[in-house]
Amino acid sequence: MTTEAPPVSQEPGSARPALKMFDMILFSVCAMLLLSQLTVTAGVGPTTVFWTIAIIIAFFVPYGLVTSELGSTYPDAGGIYSWVVRAFGKRWGTRVSWWYWLNTALWVPSVYLMFSGTLSAMFFDGKLSFWVQVAIALVLIWVNYWVNSRSLETGTWVSNLGAGITVIVILALGVAAGMYGWTNGSATEWSLSTMLPHQGISALALALPIVIYNFLGFELMSSASGQMENPKRDVPRTILIAGLLIGGFYLIATVAMQVIVPADQISETTGLIDALRLGFGESPIARVAVSVLGIGSLYCFFASLIPWTIGANLAASESAQLGDLPKIFGRTHPTRGTPIGAALLCSLVGTAVTIAYAILFAITEGAVDDLFWNLFAFSSVVFLLPYIVLMRVFAKLRKTDPDTVRPYRVPGGRVMTQLISWVPTVLLVVAAIFFVVNPFDFSWEVTGSILVGLVITVVIQEIFCLKAPGWAAAREAEAALAADATESTLTADAGRN
Repeated sequence: MTTEAPPVSQEPGSARPALKMFDMILFSVCAMLLLSQLTVTAGVGPTTVFWTIAIIIAFFVPYGLVTSELGSTYPDAGGIYSWVVRAFGKRWGTRVSWWYWLNTALWVPSVYLMFSGTLSAMFFDGKLSFWVQVAIALVLIWVNYWVNSRSLETGTWVSNLGAGITVIVILALGVAAGMYGWTNGSATEWSLSTMLPHQGISALALALPIVIYNFLGFELMSSASGQMENPKRDVPRTILIAGLLIGGFYLIATVAMQVIVPADQISETTGLIDALRLGFGESPIARVAVSVLGIGSLYCFFASLIPWTIGANLAASESAQLGDLPKIFGRTHPTRGTPIGAALLCSLVGTAVTIAYAILFAITEGAVDDLFWNLFAFSSVVFLLPYIVLMRVFAKLRKTDPDTVRPYRVPGGRVMTQLISWVPTVLLVVAAIFFVVNPFDFSWEVTGSILVGLVITVVIQEIFCLKAPGWAAAREAEAALAADATESTLTADAGRN
């Protein structure tokens, strides 16, 4: 099994770093602090506070330490893909690249359909026709492609603006909660008995996957490490600062929503706007403020996907250029070097899923609506798989590559290495199981559909693994021909001179 590091791709025009540490912090905050997740998180109830703090200690801290060491030691352009190849070889690199990219491709349409549904509820009293909502989602999918095909600077400013608006919305939500609580008291009882989990395995099944989901994504910045000013210095600092900000803002937002609206009455689609309206009241100024915040929230729905699609497409492009995914994933823009092949496929998959969902929804008069959310749960399981491998990568590289200089090294010896890699691994496995089998609300239809999706995913990935050696040989041959052509050109030019 090879442990040879994959080469780092150098994108055309990337001599000047595009990302400062401030950009990286905002990039991470925009990717991981998701307004679309706030209502789901707040719906867990007052125990959200306990679960958030517990998962920060048991999961986020070790995950952040692991990512800091890997990202600063191996600042490869392929990010998580290149780390997996170093540790476990190219077959596992193929699997992880496929999981990482597929999850993003399936997640995009779900968020944009939520965007159009929220837009309808906020500004059209829920009367925007279904096909208009579908059309809006399709337009956003291709706007996402346009951003991905532009330079990294374009994705950066879209993400930075989204992060800034997200923070403003959450702070406004905190102010609204203060105003509401001062006048009416809290809509939720806050006591030790309500904040501590009291429903055993069902509470764990409800909270664990959601809160862990909220804290994943720090490896995204490493996919763009080639355009960072100093990744060995900035990656650990970014993870620490961004992690504290994300955890703090999630706590502020979820507590604020529950102060205004009882947890069991928080709508997954309109819960954020409902809380802002109740908190600020019905004065003309308040209505204008809520409308502005609502528009900002919709922008954040769009912007939050940009870091994920950029990271997933860059990783897939790097994988394809090394022969681990089909060649089309590796196509890059001739002048900008952006991963247009992977981005195009991502948008095509999103379009196909959205149209198929829309047709089935229309034929069944809405009865198939649950199928789409089953797809979202399935994509969430796929989303967790690369992180399970990531934790094992850390322990493996500590053992097989001990001599590489580690600008940031997780303190402690072998026991600490095993502890901070195995505890998150176990939590991720449990979270994935609860996405598939939820004892809180078990359904054979949901579990069965997710398992079918996983079987199809595994079949496709193993086909890729079988074909990857041939693809890799073809890429090497193409690279050799290109090198020969370049040498011939240089020789001819020298002869003429």
